[in-house]
Amino acid sequence: MKEEKTINFLKMLDMTESQEISCMDVYELIDEYVELKRRGEDVSELMPKVKHHLDMCRDCFEEYEALMVALDFEDAAIFV
Repeated sequence: MKEEKTINFLKMLDMTESQEISCMDVYELIDEYVELKRRGEDVSELMPKVKHHLDMCRDCFEEYEALMVALDFEDAAIFV
């Protein structure tokens, strides 16, 4: 188990970039990111730093997922 955690840590370390954005930065941009994603836009091209942060940060990714689910649920409720 300890070896697996070490391997995962090293993988994350390898994925870090010299210029990263913070969780606070992502929080400020997440609405725009979600709207682009829901429209089918290429978020990895339009907002690569946010995409990278979400790939690396479990907490921010969970916030992103929750927002997506809430908006999907809201859309579904409109059509009922």
